[in-house]
Amino acid sequence: MTEKKAGIEWHSIVRDLLRNIWVIFCAAVIGILGTYVVKHVVYNPEYTSRATVIINSAAGKANAVQTLAQSSEIAQIYAEVFVQPTMQQKVCEYLGKESFDGRIGAKVNKGTNIMDISVTADNPEEAYRELKALLKVYPQITSTLYTNGVVSVLRPAGVPKSPSNSMTSTSALKTAAAAMILAAAVIVLFSILRDTVKNESDFEDKIDARLLGTIPHERKHLGVKDILRGKKKGILFSESAFTSLKFTENFNKLASKFEYLKRTKDCKVFAITSVAENEGKSTVASNLALSLAIKGNVVVLLDLDGKKPALYKIFEQEPDDSTELGLWLSGEADKKDFKFRRYKKTNLFLALNTRPHREYARWIESGNIKKVFKALKKSADYIIVDTAPVSVDGTVTGITALSDAAVLTVRTDCVYTPIINDTILTLKNTGANFAGCILNDVYEEFSFFSQFGTDEGGYSRYSKYSGYSKYSNYSAYGRYSKYGRYQSPAGLEETEITPENMPKISADKTEDGGKV
Repeated sequence: MTEKKAGIEWHSIVRDLLRNIWVIFCAAVIGILGTYVVKHVVYNPEYTSRATVIINSAAGKANAVQTLAQSSEIAQIYAEVFVQPTMQQKVCEYLGKESFDGRIGAKVNKGTNIMDISVTADNPEEAYRELKALLKVYPQITSTLYTNGVVSVLRPAGVPKSPSNSMTSTSALKTAAAAMILAAAVIVLFSILRDTVKNESDFEDKIDARLLGTIPHERKHLGVKDILRGKKKGILFSESAFTSLKFTENFNKLASKFEYLKRTKDCKVFAITSVAENEGKSTVASNLALSLAIKGNVVVLLDLDGKKPALYKIFEQEPDDSTELGLWLSGEADKKDFKFRRYKKTNLFLALNTRPHREYARWIESGNIKKVFKALKKSADYIIVDTAPVSVDGTVTGITALSDAAVLTVRTDCVYTPIINDTILTLKNTGANFAGCILNDVYEEFSFFSQFGTDEGGYSRYSKYSGYSKYSNYSAYGRYSKYGRYQSPAGLEETEITPENMPKISADKTEDGGKV
């Protein structure tokens, strides 16, 4: 892990802009409303009377170029004189006023001897009177400064008909556009400075762990009805004709690394978890298990997310009490009535939950999960375990400690890197054999569309990550007493789970014949 640095990731910036488009829209509305408030509360209309004069040198016409140059210099001097307080005093004396109400402006057109003179005041008639008086009294001062200047009026003063600082609909639109640009700039700045893992390079720079593999972003092809109904759909590379080859091959590469871990370290039970919700751990666990099974391995996929199980959605399985893993682990169903679901004709066997189970903490405390792992290792090549996110369930560390290896799913641009590193340290400190991380939802080529993805578990995307410190003591499961008083699971206590009485898993069939 090297020094942390901010980087520009265009996919992240575009996603942030699209997700916060409502902020940009609100900024435009605020700009328009602000313009309206200023116009009706703060705005003070001003009127400007203008006149145009030409200033020539009285030196003669012998050299036209030299004469124009002299006239331009004289015009510059006159422009300075017209705005002096002395000129205002002369105007007040001429009009018989005590004070000058307006504001004088004089500007020489660049490279010429033409000068625009203006007087701005709160009243149009007053602006006109003061400008007309100014054109009358200026010789009293200019004649003493420069005797060779001759002033001719090209456009006389006129009474202004409308405010010179009027606020029109164009002003409101300009303010709204400026507010939108400012809001977008702030969003882009926060996107760049946000300390998350945005790509593989970021992972190497910021995360103190081994990267087992990367999973590219894969679009979820939902129909119009699915989108309107808010349906959440998982991605299985064997189920969709639209799944990219790269998505499939990356899972095959990942499966090969898990086979290597088994050969070198005798790891069979892998717990797949994540820091927070919506990082795609269920999709990763499902496709990894399927890839291992397609390679000829006997694989059992366990859903041990007791709060929001998701695997049944990915595999599109209907609720069935005889296949509900939580009922068996809780002692509400006898072992002999439990059935593994075989996924089609593969070597993948599913032990799923289709609803939350309040007593899930007792699965670890009673030792039932440990017994299940021990028994399944006798008949399966791999046991892939889908757990809840570490940030929402303290019992996860108990499952990872019982597993042969723990793997953390990290979704790009989702969780802050200090929290990821703290979670990795927590898993190690609570007894887990931490194998590494899987970087999920990696964008390789820029695409303006298809920037969004959703998790199958139904977790909120915008969860707050500030309160992770409360999960530092994961061994204290007593806090979960709010789920009720747990009784010792009757069926599991009377019939201990052993390799002998465990439902047999084989590539040919399950004890109950398997569900194809």
